[in-house]
Amino acid sequence: MKRLKKFLAYGWALMAMPILLASFMGMNSLGKKLVSFTGLKVSPLYTGGEVAQTIKHEGYETLIHQPVFDGLVCERKDGFVQIGWKATGDKLPESIDELIDFDRDGKSDFRIKLNTITNQGQMEAQSSGVVALGRILVLKNERIVRVSLKKD
Repeated sequence: MKRLKKFLAYGWALMAMPILLASFMGMNSLGKKLVSFTGLKVSPLYTGGEVAQTIKHEGYETLIHQPVFDGLVCERKDGFVQIGWKATGDKLPESIDELIDFDRDGKSDFRIKLNTITNQGQMEAQSSGVVALGRILVLKNERIVRVSLKKD
């Protein structure tokens, strides 16, 4: 009798295994639906904010994100704007020299010079709120940088 109980228990566990696996495989779509239903979003401190402007060039495009000044309770005085360059073809050009107007007031806020081979960059601030150039994040056909900002 003891052996029969063991055999039935292991048999039931083996038969339940496909149901268990199917449940966990379907959790990804269920999780996405649950998150979209609740309206939860990943913080812009991690994502860089929403893309505010896309500028198309020959062979690549520039993605300018919304400035981020988010804090835990209220806005902070220090923030950043994330700029990305994404290849539309095989690879990015060797050098990129671009004027950026992140607040879209018609005046350039800073100029970025980026060497995509050495991944070195320089920034010339043309607005008082622009502080410094951050570290360059290197992806396969993309470069991302955050420029530190200070509210006036």
